[in-house]
Amino acid sequence: MSAQTSPIQALRGWGAAFVDMLYPPVCHLCYRRLAPEDPVICFRCRHTLRVPAQWRCIRCGAHGSAGGPESDGRCRLCPPDDAPYRGILSVIGYHDISARCVHLFKYRRRIELGRVMARLMVEEMADPLGRLGARIECVAPVPLHYGRRLLRGFNQSHLLARALAEASGRPYDARLLRRRRFTRRQALVPREKRAGNVKGAFAMGRRREADGKGVLLVDDVVTTGETIKECARVLMEAGAREVWIACFARARMESPPMGE
Repeated sequence: MSAQTSPIQALRGWGAAFVDMLYPPVCHLCYRRLAPEDPVICFRCRHTLRVPAQWRCIRCGAHGSAGGPESDGRCRLCPPDDAPYRGILSVIGYHDISARCVHLFKYRRRIELGRVMARLMVEEMADPLGRLGARIECVAPVPLHYGRRLLRGFNQSHLLARALAEASGRPYDARLLRRRRFTRRQALVPREKRAGNVKGAFAMGRRREADGKGVLLVDDVVTTGETIKECARVLMEAGAREVWIACFARARMESPPMGE
């Protein structure tokens, strides 16, 4: 026992070691036993969540492992010309392990997984955000309605957005947007009705301004894109110069199988 370690601290340490021996820590995603250097998820799951990009679109910032940009510079993930946002930066496709990671973070309050997601977003987006430079002047999360925030206990997008703002040195505004209408969870709404579910649900925060700003809007997942589209529309109508999106997981990132 060292001179700085009290008997109570030593007992706590021995107790923790005994519990770990009886119930070895396991990966939060696949339940394999964790190595000492992997405190939350195993190396295999971490590797799955970090797929090396084979291309990155210089137009919209999207990346993928196959099916890169066409000769005109557009990629298959570029937003349509009438979209209120310029592009979507993301880490991984929305499927299997990434969906489980998001679900446990958002609905089971596994905040430690949220920190893993935030760290991966910071690492993956350092280069594209560096390229955007001064075009991004403000980072903001997709807001939760106060009723849902009360039920859930936190806004998952807030944790991710704050990490990106701190890492990139950009101002962070958690109240740039507000959710003025309680809506059904998009995942529970048929795809063809999701636009209507969020229409008119967002507004600028009280005394908040977007006039002339380039905004990075952050969410955990983008599937149909209706939520971010509505948020970006509100920002652009409030005078934002341009809006970019950052998310952890995004649908359609992978190329479709051959023959489809």
